[in-house]
Amino acid sequence: MGIKMAGKARKPIYRLQVHDDKLNFTGFLVIDSLIYGLSAGGVRMRSGLTEREIARLARAMSHKFAAAQIPIGGAKSGIDADPRRPDKADVMKRFGELIGPLLAEMYLAGEDMGTTRFDVANIYRSAGVDPVAVAKKKMAAKGITIELPNYFDMLSNESNLEELMTGYGVGECAEEACRLLGMSLAGATVSIQGFGTVGSRTAQFLAQKGAKVVAVADVNGTVYRRDGLPVEQLVAARDELGMMDRQKFDFDYEHLSRDDWLAVDADIIIPAAVADAITKANAGRITAKLVIEAGNIPATAEAERQLQRNGIALVPDFIANAGAACGFGLLLSGQTRFDPQAILQEIGHRIRIATAKVLEASLKRKQLPRKAAEKIAEQELAKIRQEFA
Repeated sequence: MGIKMAGKARKPIYRLQVHDDKLNFTGFLVIDSLIYGLSAGGVRMRSGLTEREIARLARAMSHKFAAAQIPIGGAKSGIDADPRRPDKADVMKRFGELIGPLLAEMYLAGEDMGTTRFDVANIYRSAGVDPVAVAKKKMAAKGITIELPNYFDMLSNESNLEELMTGYGVGECAEEACRLLGMSLAGATVSIQGFGTVGSRTAQFLAQKGAKVVAVADVNGTVYRRDGLPVEQLVAARDELGMMDRQKFDFDYEHLSRDDWLAVDADIIIPAAVADAITKANAGRITAKLVIEAGNIPATAEAERQLQRNGIALVPDFIANAGAACGFGLLLSGQTRFDPQAILQEIGHRIRIATAKVLEASLKRKQLPRKAAEKIAEQELAKIRQEFA
């Protein structure tokens, strides 16, 4: 299966499909590229998940690492099952057993839509693999020393660095994009689709920068408040998969349909949930000045073209949400020390540079943002392969 992006089709290196009859689930793993014999990408879980979606996400991971100049290949895995099923822990453990040989050699997994860091830990435990040890071994063979604690020791830390890095990166991207567009993020109104790890952390960082979050959508609808929502109350009312318990709200709000997040009066909209949330059919409802793709592949190609025709600026997913990938990539490739503040600073620096490159190409040279970003990423990937072969 070739995926046509940035010119010509390039096939993934590995495609694996697994199935368990007893637990009745199908899983996928696609490794799109390898650098230093390593690849990385999250584990997605949702009903109706396909290998094609995982392959697209794996390609986006290759571009995400490359655009941030991180020498790690892109990959993605997923499970076609309801993430709320009562035997989820058993599914995670079995999936870990089935993909264990690749986890032990070339694939570093992380959380994604429908999974948490504890789900990923179950996968690693059942496979008998410490991903930090795998990365250290690969880098040591190249003469690079990584100073990182044991994976499961890091997991026990209450402060989730992965969540912080992702939200911080989206915030830095939004602020840089606003600067280039002649806008101020402080005071700008924002609508967010999805309030899981990415959406909630993004809302917090944007609020810290002075933005006003006016709408947040989950599967039960859109919570809207023209004067701005109390972000910390929303965060306190959410569960681990991003569902908000409205009974915990202590403020007035309007309840809109779950698709109205993209049509509310907002300066910036941020899709941070499912793939292809913005389509040709609904892109015309968007009146915002800027779209920041915090979720993975949240818009179809036709929708992105329509947004450009309508004069709406867009920063593609693998630029906007590269925070966690960039941060862990910096650590795993030995480019920075284990210092959260230093990591966040470097993430912000790299994401701002990539955002500026993409917007300059799309706004000044009238290129489609994704095509411009893919071209930049493929050029960086070629440089990385040549340097680190």
